[in-house]
Amino acid sequence: MDYGYDIYFSSYFEKQWDTYGEHTQRFVEDKIKLIKANPFRFKPHKGYKNVFKVKLSIKDKYSRLMFAVYLPDDTSISILGIFPRDLDYKDFNRIFSYLRK
Repeated sequence: MDYGYDIYFSSYFEKQWDTYGEHTQRFVEDKIKLIKANPFRFKPHKGYKNVFKVKLSIKDKYSRLMFAVYLPDDTSISILGIFPRDLDYKDFNRIFSYLRK
């Protein structure tokens, strides 16, 4: 089921994408398809409006694929990047602090 969202990618995510192998890229693509089908099925990121996170394990490291719904407009989803859990999302908070409530 497609809800008609357009998908955009941050430059941060595009740089990450280039470093991943084919297997990891397919794995992330599958998650993005789930996001596009229903972005609200995933857990929201605390302290951020319309920012959600998808659980991932890449190279045996627990991470989260972060995305924002309604950014840049109400028919869009922006894939922000993949952030490691063990760093408590410090990179995410630093780079995307403008998205806070």
